[in-house]
Amino acid sequence: MKLIHLVSGIAPALVVAGGAVLAQSKGPSAVECSVSALQAKAPAGTTVTSASLVAPNGANPQFCQVDGHVATPGNEVNFRLGLPERWNGKYYFVGVGGTGGTIGRLDAGLARGYASASTDTGHVSSDATWTADAAKRIDYGYRGTHVTAAAGKALTASFYGSTPQHAYFQGCSNGGRQAFMELQRFPDDFDGVIAGDPATGVPMQVGRALVFQKLLANPDSYVPIEKVEMLSKATVAACDARDGLKDGLVSDPRLCHFKPETLKCTGADAPNCLTAPQLAVVQQFYDGVKLPSGEVYAYPFPFGHEGDATGWQAWTIGRTPPPRDANGSLEFAQNRPSGFVLSGETFKMIASATSDPNVSWRTFNFGRDLPRLKEITTILSPLDTDLRPYKNRGGKVLMYHGWADPAISAYGTIDYYERMTKIAGGQKAADEFARLYLVPGMHHCAGGPGPNQFDMLTALENWVEKGAAPQSIIATHATADHVDRTRPICPYPQVAKYVGTGSIDEAANFKCQAP
Repeated sequence: MKLIHLVSGIAPALVVAGGAVLAQSKGPSAVECSVSALQAKAPAGTTVTSASLVAPNGANPQFCQVDGHVATPGNEVNFRLGLPERWNGKYYFVGVGGTGGTIGRLDAGLARGYASASTDTGHVSSDATWTADAAKRIDYGYRGTHVTAAAGKALTASFYGSTPQHAYFQGCSNGGRQAFMELQRFPDDFDGVIAGDPATGVPMQVGRALVFQKLLANPDSYVPIEKVEMLSKATVAACDARDGLKDGLVSDPRLCHFKPETLKCTGADAPNCLTAPQLAVVQQFYDGVKLPSGEVYAYPFPFGHEGDATGWQAWTIGRTPPPRDANGSLEFAQNRPSGFVLSGETFKMIASATSDPNVSWRTFNFGRDLPRLKEITTILSPLDTDLRPYKNRGGKVLMYHGWADPAISAYGTIDYYERMTKIAGGQKAADEFARLYLVPGMHHCAGGPGPNQFDMLTALENWVEKGAAPQSIIATHATADHVDRTRPICPYPQVAKYVGTGSIDEAANFKCQAP
């Protein structure tokens, strides 16, 4: 086997190009790390555009970085694959956030020895016109992840001369939506899946649109940062102790019946109250959207922890107040909140799919326009709760959601899990392949005042590879890189209960039990 010796003192990110073979591999690679060698082994429709060795960097080993694309009807979907010199025999695919357009980082998988891959889902973020392309919408919705996952597995098998023993997917937010699409549409792609804070596609964006319509109607309706912080303090004060422990966390918002109208100004506007237009915005957030039948369409949001930089600031109200347009309404111009950006992108897709350029988050009328959303909802929204095909092939899935997520409501994930459980045949049947973990005080995928760092991948590996079904998982919270609280997160419907003695900041003093 040809050895590559890296000269000390050269920058760790040095890329060694050419037809080199990975050094010190557990099992020598079957082909060179070169475009020609990999292309010769690539599956039909897959084009390798570059292949080069990347030197070790931190926890990442030396690896062969492979870039390429897979042809789909009317489009090409880009991917990146990292093939480490010391392969653990497994494959790991990373989901991407937002509306795709960039390839996810492979570091987490490479550091553990995985052949690691990700995709841009069929478009690049710099292309402002991609939403008008039907093929790109389909690839973003579900097809792009599937075809690149399959291509990555095939190239991995060719490179090492051995099929991966197991394949895993991990993603949060849009990555969680990708995960659900894989479970529902392509159950054979992955042995194990981690789906965090999964986006619901169109219904979620409709819910956001109705909030933004009220928030940005005029200057009187905008809710500034100071008032969101006031609201957050009020919800935590009302809800914190409902779970039996006053610890600064709303551990189960379902127990809280906070009434936002108690904050309504009784006279003139003031910093410690909400005006009637501001209250209408807040109420829209907590009410969600219902169909005429009374069925929930866009889920309401739980009470608690609305404040802080990763709360409503990041997703709804922004960090800079929006300026007033000539017509009197508001429009975010700088530091636009992520929810506003993603709502705009989604409604561009809706406009193209319905051939109506006038459709936007601002003009959308729920009663009038809902019937027009069927086609794009099928493409973007992972709403099928029948996961029996995935269960029957032996797959395992771990879901998680931050209770305080300001972007995607945890109630939607709970409802999905409960519907899935019923179809699977009840809790015992669901427990054979699925777990849901609710994380108190966690914002969107991370952040927030609650413990929000945890290792789901090890739990999934142990379940798939050793048959050890996961129970509680320890989550940590850190301030300035110092861990100041640990807490178990529990498989739903269990919740973490304080045992009555010891520090409330130590996980050992809690146990998971039925609510």
